[in-house]
Amino acid sequence: MKRLSIKQKIMLWFTVTLLVIVSLITGLTFSIANLVLDENIKERLMSVVTTNVAEIEFSKIYDREEIEQGDQFLVYKDGWLEIDDDFCDYFEGICTALYDETGDLLYGEAPVKLSAADPLAYTSMGSLRINGEKFYIYDRPLTGDFEGLWLRGVVSHNETLNVLYNVLRLSFWLLPLLALLSIAGGYVITRRSFLPVQHIAQTAEKISEGGDLSQRLDIGPGSDEIHMLADTFNGMFARLEKSFESERQFTSDASHELRTPTAVIMAQSQYALELADSEEEYRESLEVIQRQSHRMNDIINQLLFFTRLDQGTEPVRKEPCDLSALLEDMADEQSMVSQRGITLHTQIEPGVTASVDRNLFTRMVNNLISNAYKYGNDGGNIWLSLKRTDDGSAALSVKDDGIGISRENLEKIWNRFYQVDPSRSEEYGSGGLGLGLSMVRQIAGLLGGSIDVTSTPGEGTEFIFKI
Repeated sequence: MKRLSIKQKIMLWFTVTLLVIVSLITGLTFSIANLVLDENIKERLMSVVTTNVAEIEFSKIYDREEIEQGDQFLVYKDGWLEIDDDFCDYFEGICTALYDETGDLLYGEAPVKLSAADPLAYTSMGSLRINGEKFYIYDRPLTGDFEGLWLRGVVSHNETLNVLYNVLRLSFWLLPLLALLSIAGGYVITRRSFLPVQHIAQTAEKISEGGDLSQRLDIGPGSDEIHMLADTFNGMFARLEKSFESERQFTSDASHELRTPTAVIMAQSQYALELADSEEEYRESLEVIQRQSHRMNDIINQLLFFTRLDQGTEPVRKEPCDLSALLEDMADEQSMVSQRGITLHTQIEPGVTASVDRNLFTRMVNNLISNAYKYGNDGGNIWLSLKRTDDGSAALSVKDDGIGISRENLEKIWNRFYQVDPSRSEEYGSGGLGLGLSMVRQIAGLLGGSIDVTSTPGEGTEFIFKI
């Protein structure tokens, strides 16, 4: 059994069960038919005998015309017995005979001959066996002018068996035929039902061998368990593809971004070991190495954070939060580290709340404000505002009067490592990697909100987050 496939096990179980059911139905049908036919033939025996009683009349004289019409006349006592031509001495295997009180046959057919010891008294239906054959006997005494006469009906039990044999013969052919048709139909349904499973296995093996996680299981429309299994596999492949893509992206980004600081560290280490002559030159090389190490650490942390966001492993814990109070605290902190004379203005409506992840929301706002400082003009302005809109949403705006972004570059700002003016990161020592705005958009989606940007070159940029 262990070597059989699931399809073969189902068909084997289905076939055996069906054959057992057919056998039980055949046996039950035979038993019920035997009982029903047995009772039916007894009822017909009594009915034929009772009907024939009405076909016998007694007369003191007889009419010759009636004799010519087919009626039978028998001498009885001081008159005649008139047997009507409708009297059925044999009907559907039932024999009817007229006896006198001594048991002598007067008229009709008698398939069995009873001994003198057998009385004419089977008024409640009797049976006997003669030479192994069973007979049902029903005697009906006549009354009135027919005192002393008996009408006897006899039928063989073989009449019932003949019908049963016909039923059994029909069942012998019909039920197995129905069973074969059912088995064939079950095989077709089972085979068609398991075809998608074979397709799933083949596609999964192909994906495993080729490593192409972009392939999906396509078994057509449906909502049964096998289609649910295929959908589950497709979801798993999608998550695996996303995970591998995140890993590939992380590897690519890390190798790209870490190349420069690594080269600088190696160059400074070589310079310090081979060319530095004074303590000042050693210190200068170590300071460069330290800065680049911090930069590498920042790159790795941001890339790891990005990877966790991509793979969904960064937990998002939303809870009701007073955004107004949180932004007031953040604005105070940012004002203390104001850069290049840029002034941070706030217009925060009190009591604005929303369900957010506090840490992710804080990181998003800090990235927006840091971006505004980076691309703002010396002595410029940043406006941080929060208000409740007419539709009940909370709207956060971070606006600056900096260099702005051209229309053709407006969509590019969401791409990783894209910077509108890379020189500004170096010039102002902000250490920008071009990851901030890409992270902002991803966090906005995780929080269940949306982020939009409007900008005019030379006039400034505004980011609006709604939740």
